[in-house]
Amino acid sequence: MDKVDWIAALSDSQHELIYNAFSFAVAAMGIGFVYFLVSRNRVAPQYRSAVTMSAMICGIAAYHYWRIFGQFADGGTWNEGYRYADWLLTVPLLVAELVVVSGLSKEAAKKTTPRLVVAALLMIATGYPGETAAGGSSTRTVWGIISSIFMLYVLYELFAGEVGKALKSQSGEVGSKLNNVRYLLLLTWGVYPIAYILGDSSSWLSETLGLSGSEASTAIQFGYTIADVLAKPGYGLIILGIAIARSNAEGYRAA
Repeated sequence: MDKVDWIAALSDSQHELIYNAFSFAVAAMGIGFVYFLVSRNRVAPQYRSAVTMSAMICGIAAYHYWRIFGQFADGGTWNEGYRYADWLLTVPLLVAELVVVSGLSKEAAKKTTPRLVVAALLMIATGYPGETAAGGSSTRTVWGIISSIFMLYVLYELFAGEVGKALKSQSGEVGSKLNNVRYLLLLTWGVYPIAYILGDSSSWLSETLGLSGSEASTAIQFGYTIADVLAKPGYGLIILGIAIARSNAEGYRAA
């Protein structure tokens, strides 16, 4: 059963769950966009770019979720291209804003940030051909492996590379929040390969779970959406908390 058939086979309760998830995401992203914009002056100037990036991330996601929600509300379908256009813009920003508050030196950040941004871009760009390929095809598998390589590189940098070392060197409230944001990223990113595999009805995971096409499709859309909310406004709130804690420790007081 292909994806078009999955959508047509959605039950009323499955349709309602996806509808409500998309609606919630639009609201969460929109609120996050406004909140981060008005919160910029709460942090010292050197950390404001991180808060600005959080606002940008939520604004970009709000627009794309509005398009996804509108399409689903009107015709009961969705376009995964909107998700990938969103991720292509927001995922590099997610890693870049973490570098800003990580405690990495300016010299090291200038070298590390471009590498992370390029790897994040390639992770998304190489995932899309696989996402749109037919289930069970070698094309889907090959592109999935390539995308995973770039994801593993980014995670390596965040846990064991220069950024990871900078994060581990922090202590107190800042250190705790940095550790939390890093594991939140790991948790939410872990949803995407699972959903990617479920997108192939002939995959070992789909067969093991015994999900019907509509059940798998519902799980994918709901999982993607909740992961996005956690990885964008949720992640941004922790980044803001880190920026505020650093600002306070450095003697900055908001007007």
